[in-house]
Amino acid sequence: MKRITYILLAFGILVSLRTQAQWNDAITDVPAQKDFTAGIYGGADFSSNCITSTFATNILEGNYISNTLKQQVVNNLGRFNRLGYMLNYGAYGVWHCDTIKQRVLNFFFALRHKSYVNANFSTDAFNIAFYGNESYRGRTATLTPFSFNSLSYNQAEVGLVCTNFGGKAELGIGLSFLAGQQLMAINARNATLYTDSSGQNLQLSSNSQMYRSDTASNSKFINGYGASMDIYFKAPYKVGKRNGTISVSATDLGFMFWNSKSLNYHKDTSYFYDGLTINNITDLQNAGFNTVSKDSLQNKFLPFDKKHFFYTIPSTLAINTNTDFGKYHLEIGYWNIFNANDIGYTYVQGDKYLANGWITSLQLGYGGYETANAAFLVSRQSHNSTFKMELDHLQGLILPNKFGGAGLYLEYSHSFGK
Repeated sequence: MKRITYILLAFGILVSLRTQAQWNDAITDVPAQKDFTAGIYGGADFSSNCITSTFATNILEGNYISNTLKQQVVNNLGRFNRLGYMLNYGAYGVWHCDTIKQRVLNFFFALRHKSYVNANFSTDAFNIAFYGNESYRGRTATLTPFSFNSLSYNQAEVGLVCTNFGGKAELGIGLSFLAGQQLMAINARNATLYTDSSGQNLQLSSNSQMYRSDTASNSKFINGYGASMDIYFKAPYKVGKRNGTISVSATDLGFMFWNSKSLNYHKDTSYFYDGLTINNITDLQNAGFNTVSKDSLQNKFLPFDKKHFFYTIPSTLAINTNTDFGKYHLEIGYWNIFNANDIGYTYVQGDKYLANGWITSLQLGYGGYETANAAFLVSRQSHNSTFKMELDHLQGLILPNKFGGAGLYLEYSHSFGK
């Protein structure tokens, strides 16, 4: 049961390696004698170069975080520590259009939901959060780099793919309307915490900025709106006697405009705390906070402005090559999610074509939110339908006390026609 928890880590709270899911095979391919294809997909992905799968699972389940669990993370901490979570699910439809008896245009539409949570933090920030500042007596803890982003929105897209652009290449474009649900973005340019050697005072210096969507409108379907664009290009090549293809895609190139009740905070200052002064032990009114409201404290130390703002959504650049070796295909690719605290991901993947429409794949890569990564993929294509499953971050599933990551992607499509 625990193993299942690791596999489905945070599922239901996509896109794993399928970051370019907008340009899946159902949208770009031309199935023979089929006029329309419909499909659904969904998946969840968590990965980190420091937070282990065991630690993340216990956090999500609300369990006690022991020193043993903390030490698992400490062993992985480095100069740049990152984690990311993605959720993506939706449905699509593709109309394969005949033009002069040649299928040259695929018109498609899609409805999607996307959520991102990612963070970048220092070693000192983790230690302060989970161990406190006792070990920093007489020292300054460096809390930067630190950034945190949490975003969720719905997407409605329409587009087309020319499947014989220039004769053998493919060119696609999609335009989307975005309905923003929730956003919290925190970025600390500079932040330090000094603890006096005697423990009598603390000094926090911070230059931070935070954006947050309307907190009084959580029940609303739309707290912001925006637009985005997707671009796709695929062309054939030949290496010796081997045929292959190279594809380049840019997805979610866009922005979100959040309403005028959104919160904006920016502060560049230092705070000095040396405790409370009690003048008379028989009169503790001055030592309490009963006369100080929450709002007055917030206005003094965390002064928010309510105003609208623009926010660039995470966008993905992906490059992929696929070389045909008969029953085997070799894929080499790269993708990077911008505005999401990750690093570029480079991978190599071997595809094995089996009987009865089955395909199995093994992928090895480096980057993203983790370090090294392994993934297993399986798919089956019948006369009218295709099923795909991808299991990501095998290292986080096999060795959950050492590595962090778990991801699952599922897709099913069905074609209609002759």
